Amino acid sequence: MIAFFFIAAVLFLAFCNGANDNFKGMATVCGSGLLSYRVSLFLANFATVLGSLAAVYFAGEMIKIFSGKGLVSPEIMHDPSFGTGFALGSSLTVY
Repeated sequence: MIAFFFIAAVLFLAFCNGANDNFKGMATVCGSGLLSYRVSLFLANFATVLGSLAAVYFAGEMIKIFSGKGLVSPEIMHDPSFGTGFALGSSLTVY
C-alpha cells in the first residue's frame, strides 16, 4: 500500500515541478507573441522530456554524491514512508 502512495507522491511531484518550470520558461515567449501558445507548449514539453532523460542518465552518480550522508540516518532514509513524505512535502511546496 505504501508503494502506491510513494508512486502517487512522486508523480504529483513530477507534475508540479514540470508545470512550474514550463510556465516560467515559456510565459514570456508566449505572452510577447514571439511564439504561439501551441509552439510554446510543445517546446516546453520537449525540453522537459529531454531534461527528464538527462536526469535519469545522471541520477546514478548524483545519488552517490548527494546521498544526504549525515543529515538523515540510513535507517530512516531507506524507509518508504520517509521517501513518500519527502516527495509529498516537496510537491506541495512547489504547488
